[in-house]
Amino acid sequence: MAGFPSKAKGNKLGDSPVKQPRPGLPLDKDTMMTLIKQYNGNLSRVADVMGTTRYSIRERCDKDPELLKCLKDARERQLDHLEASVFDRAVESNDTTLQLFVLKTQGKHRGWEQSEAQNAAKDIATAAFDFIVNKSKNPAEPTA
Repeated sequence: MAGFPSKAKGNKLGDSPVKQPRPGLPLDKDTMMTLIKQYNGNLSRVADVMGTTRYSIRERCDKDPELLKCLKDARERQLDHLEASVFDRAVESNDTTLQLFVLKTQGKHRGWEQSEAQNAAKDIATAAFDFIVNKSKNPAEPTA
């Protein structure tokens, strides 16, 4: 498969040693919470720093409601940051597609939602334009 490492290309798949906790960095809850916040909920990074597997960190989070809440909060903060940067970029740029995307996803309560009637009108207008430009058969006529 394209984009995946293979042994034929000289990559060593499955040859990495099993990760063990680093001496002096126990898998305690406070350390995990600090790292989860620091790495915005990226459990792979947390596991690398703690010298363990992502699965071990995920398992601990699933078992402890406080760790799970910390993980969800960190990921929500990351989404908030991303939304803010998209909003800023949409306002500052001339990227109409980005501006429409933001309006249609975040401005639904203000009427920016595209209705099925608008979609149908767009489809009809596109078909009419194609008919005029291509002088093809009228799309409204039934086929024989």
